[in-house]
Amino acid sequence: MVIGLLSACAAVLYGVTVSVLAFTATFARRPALRGAARSTLAVLVRGAAVGRGADPLG
Repeated sequence: MVIGLLSACAAVLYGVTVSVLAFTATFARRPALRGAARSTLAVLVRGAAVGRGADPLG
């Protein structure tokens, strides 16, 4: 039961992190902040897709 709770907490934390980065990448006023958020978001989302067995080159 503890492992399920920790897994749920990790999933929620990941979702919140991706959401905040997506909003920052979209609505930030400074181009440098938008670029940093986009690159970080790309790493997180690409890493999740590769982890699920997606094609890392596609």
